[in-house]
Amino acid sequence: MMRVLLTGASSFTGAWFAKALAGRGCEVIAPLRSRLDAGDADRRSRLARIAGACRLIEACPFGSECFLALIRASRPLDILCHHGAKAGDHRDPALDPLAATVAHTRAIERVLEALADAGCRTLLLTGTVFEADEGRSDGPLAAVGAYGLAKTLTWHVFRYHADRSGLTLGKFVIASPFGPCEKPGLVRQLVTAWLGREVPTLCRPQLVRDHLQVQLLAAAYARFAHDLPERSDGCHRLTPSQFAEPLDRFAARLADSLSPRLGLPCRFRCAAPPEAADEPLVRLGLDPLRELVSDLDPEAAWDGYARALLESGNQSD
Repeated sequence: MMRVLLTGASSFTGAWFAKALAGRGCEVIAPLRSRLDAGDADRRSRLARIAGACRLIEACPFGSECFLALIRASRPLDILCHHGAKAGDHRDPALDPLAATVAHTRAIERVLEALADAGCRTLLLTGTVFEADEGRSDGPLAAVGAYGLAKTLTWHVFRYHADRSGLTLGKFVIASPFGPCEKPGLVRQLVTAWLGREVPTLCRPQLVRDHLQVQLLAAAYARFAHDLPERSDGCHRLTPSQFAEPLDRFAARLADSLSPRLGLPCRFRCAAPPEAADEPLVRLGLDPLRELVSDLDPEAAWDGYARALLESGNQSD
């Protein structure tokens, strides 16, 4: 059985990644930065959903003495999947990119030494298309915001140490996932309005972004992580893409897919004129998701998403 050390399992995508890894037969050990009962209701709900799929270790942040002791106690390990990040909102103006990078890479040399003692020579880092030099754009691939800069710096620190140590390093670069238990953002704003029988306004319909069904994204992640230890030393990258289109077109796709499943009209309007954007017009993934997941079933993913929305709507009534 493949043994995986996964950080960031309490996040939206991290919880889905943990579940998908367990579904491939992996033993998933998931250290968390905070206690199990910390955070908002969304975080506690995500942890409750994956509690049976992995071993959750509370208050054990990356690079801490607890984290190093966990590596030693968990040997042998096959792969470190470092998905955890201090912030997931690339528009957060308060984020300090240098402080975030320090937190993401704390005691990395000691971590790599402990992993080597545990027989692990494979690292998988989660990236974002909002980093520098990632994804596709209509112009220079600069980092977008403090979050994009923090993730860029984190990647270069990991790559530097992986190269020096001769480790196999993977990078799984994600765009904008959506689905059950999603974090706050465009899709959640739309569906929350629709469940409340409201007509939301799309403020920046001109932006071209890449949205991915999280269930299918997680399947691609689990497959990539599972196969990575068998690859040769060096760097391996995957940047999935699914619905790469302007936001107004994606919102229409979302409405058309959910309306019959929710039994709601799911209408929206576009701001006229649209709000100006201080970020690139285009930022997309590269690798078609349909080519990464052999049993791709988008309709089943839509069904599961609609069921989750109806359940959450009933619970809030």
